Amino acid sequence: MANLTLIRDLCERKKITIRELAQKVGRDESSIQSAIRRGSTNSNTIELIAKELGVPAGYFFDGFAADDSSELRREIEHLRTLLAEKERTIDILMSDRKAKK
Repeated sequence: MANLTLIRDLCERKKITIRELAQKVGRDESSIQSAIRRGSTNSNTIELIAKELGVPAGYFFDGFAADDSSELRREIEHLRTLLAEKERTIDILMSDRKAKK
């Protein structure tokens, strides 16, 4: 079951109303409000809402770790730093090798 109450939280953070969200995704405000209360709607609507609010559709479902994306970004940045350091080391070693010839 989806946790569509998160829609309200995201709208507050984005400083838009449910009515504005509904207009942006081409739905009636009442249908969005009803979906939030029921905790369910069709997957197309969830995808449209998620896209508009800037989150993956899985954000609204149990078991989705919202912090995974930030953790992945940190890991990618760490790997980029390591790669840059290795590239620098290779450049140093290659220039030393050329200097010895």
